[in-house]
Amino acid sequence: MIAKIKEHYMTICIWGVVVFFTGLYLSLLFNHNIWTDEAFTLQLLRGGFKDIIAGTAADVHPPLYYLYAKIFALVFGEALVVQKIAAIIPMSATLIFLAVVVRKHFGDIAAFLTLLFLTCIPCTMEFAVQVRMYSLALFCVTVCGVYAYLAFQNGKISEFVVLALSGAAAAYTHYFAFVSVIVIVGLLFLAIMIWKREKIRILKWVFSVVGMVVLYLPWMPFFIKQVTSVEQGYWIPEITAEVIWSYFTWTFDLELVPGMVFIFLIILKGASTYNTIRISKGQAEKEIFALVCMLVPTLTVILGVVASWLKTPIYRDQYVLPALGFLALFFGISMRNAKKWILAVITVFLLFVGAVQYKECFRQEYRSTYVPQTEAFFEANLTPNDYVIYNWETFGFIYECYFPAEQLEYVERFDFSKDFDNVWFLHTEWQPEVDENVLAANGLTMDVIGHFGIEHNEFDIYRIYRE
Repeated sequence: MIAKIKEHYMTICIWGVVVFFTGLYLSLLFNHNIWTDEAFTLQLLRGGFKDIIAGTAADVHPPLYYLYAKIFALVFGEALVVQKIAAIIPMSATLIFLAVVVRKHFGDIAAFLTLLFLTCIPCTMEFAVQVRMYSLALFCVTVCGVYAYLAFQNGKISEFVVLALSGAAAAYTHYFAFVSVIVIVGLLFLAIMIWKREKIRILKWVFSVVGMVVLYLPWMPFFIKQVTSVEQGYWIPEITAEVIWSYFTWTFDLELVPGMVFIFLIILKGASTYNTIRISKGQAEKEIFALVCMLVPTLTVILGVVASWLKTPIYRDQYVLPALGFLALFFGISMRNAKKWILAVITVFLLFVGAVQYKECFRQEYRSTYVPQTEAFFEANLTPNDYVIYNWETFGFIYECYFPAEQLEYVERFDFSKDFDNVWFLHTEWQPEVDENVLAANGLTMDVIGHFGIEHNEFDIYRIYRE
């Protein structure tokens, strides 16, 4: 038994990472906490497929994740925990894909380091369980990039087909995943032209790109409309030196251990140096691919920053997440032949980072809020002839995740003269009040019930009724 374990210990380690971290993601699901963008997702999923397309077209993201989540909801239900599971599945699929492919083409150590790096860097654990499109975008971009490498190596039609399908899927998931795909496809073309110089392979590349474009044509009018609306004004702040630095801190820093970003940058610099030395010794092919992997997230960020400088600010730190599989690949491939003591130190360090970040994610996901009390109150008191009104207008779409749309309205648009049993007023202190003269004119009384809240928004609930 012990002999078999020793023989297959790397297999156990690789799949242990996949199973263990999937288990950690699952442990973060059972809570009531969501943030603004997740609330938008949940609200969108309440409609049918046509509503999702229309709602997405009016937003700034493509629709694939929402369609996937809707199908998942139709099969397994609309509960919040179900939607969080739907978000985790592409993340775990990414780990499984990397475990299989990297191990096959680059060896056990490369696969183990790639998986450990991807799962332990702070940002991936935070976003793995969020009801947003980032985990799906990560999966699509990672598959696209790996199959670009295989297409370069082997030139099989099937590899170019997967390249086209995964690239199109990435473009339908997130626009900066689309940017990463453009980088991947461009680098593949350069590699073919420099090293292969085969007309048939160039032709296959052309057909794969044309295939992506054809697959994307149905969404192109909506894409153009979204780009136009962003150019007219967007909420993302202007690019500054501080904002650029935040891309590194968002990816690598730990709130509980400040300055971790510098250690990660030193590690990546060391990996780059080690990789470059091996290239100089003639071990070029896989090491050059490692450097190409580093280029994908780097160029994605650069293109986002440049576009934000030249036009309208459109780039946020989290938009690099779909390309972070390549940062992990760069690290894993570059360090696969490092000395055992170096690998041991790196493994311990990454596990430490992962443990600290998990603690922080657990705290965030299970932080104490008023959501359970609020849900319990309205479950016991909200009747079909009641209304819920609120005075924080920008939070309205989040309230729609918790209350029936036909019973929910902004305070300044509510008609107090109509028939109702009770109006429950969600009162935040810095927003419009209920006009006391209007209450008096309609014979209404308003009593305070208590302090409640939804997500990070706390409020007092008032009951408005006729004596």
